[in-house]
Amino acid sequence: MKSKLNTVRAWDILSELQADGRISKSELAKRVHLSASACSPRPRILETGGAIEGCYIWLSPSLTGGVIFVMVEVVLDRHRLEDQRHFETAIHATPEVLDCWAIGGRIDYLMRVAAPSMAAYQDFMEGLRQVGLGIDQYYSLIVTKSVKSNSPIPLSASRQR
Repeated sequence: MKSKLNTVRAWDILSELQADGRISKSELAKRVHLSASACSPRPRILETGGAIEGCYIWLSPSLTGGVIFVMVEVVLDRHRLEDQRHFETAIHATPEVLDCWAIGGRIDYLMRVAAPSMAAYQDFMEGLRQVGLGIDQYYSLIVTKSVKSNSPIPLSASRQR
């Protein structure tokens, strides 16, 4: 993948697509200083090569009428590889869990969960504990306001040309 990222304008293309995933191919070509024919196949090549994992539209939380978001710190009762894989596989298939990161330190995972109410969130977490995912403890941090979210990755900080 690294060789594809070192091609002409790959970083510029990725940066522009992060800023506006719906940009037209002709506008993208103009912004990265390539002809439309030279630019056109490059996003697909970057996607096929793994640099682009998908294209999403971020919905406004106000659209759903009162969804709450909870950051959940999870501690597993065992730390064997098969226990971690079991937890991760189950969480990956759980739509209420919007994001989940394995982290180091006093907790094992940090999740962002969406629920229609606090009662529904509590029922959801109790359900997770009962299905045998090995959750020893969890700590809930209620999101009271979004200050910044869905930011693009700052490619300028990671460029290695």
